[in-house]
Amino acid sequence: MRNHPQSAQDIKQKINPIDFYESEQGKLLQHKGKWKDAGLCPFHADRSCGSFFIEPQGGGYTCFSCGAKGGDIIAFVMQKYELSFREALKKLALDWRIS
Repeated sequence: MRNHPQSAQDIKQKINPIDFYESEQGKLLQHKGKWKDAGLCPFHADRSCGSFFIEPQGGGYTCFSCGAKGGDIIAFVMQKYELSFREALKKLALDWRIS
């Protein structure tokens, strides 16, 4: 593996958003038209399954309960794990074994 983090474009090309969110959620996503229902939101004590949705092509996400949202899997990792952009790239590269 390189000593420096992958570029954002490398990360987004090598990690399928659906695979990423299914891994994060620990279950398969349910199809809901253009969006995929990812179930409970990881950003608040969600009790309403179906408030957290992802966009399968670009990886954008939104929670219609708490308002958490972002444009891709990198933004998700930054928000969920409270990481900087570079730290999020490093985490994704390590977690997904991208060299």
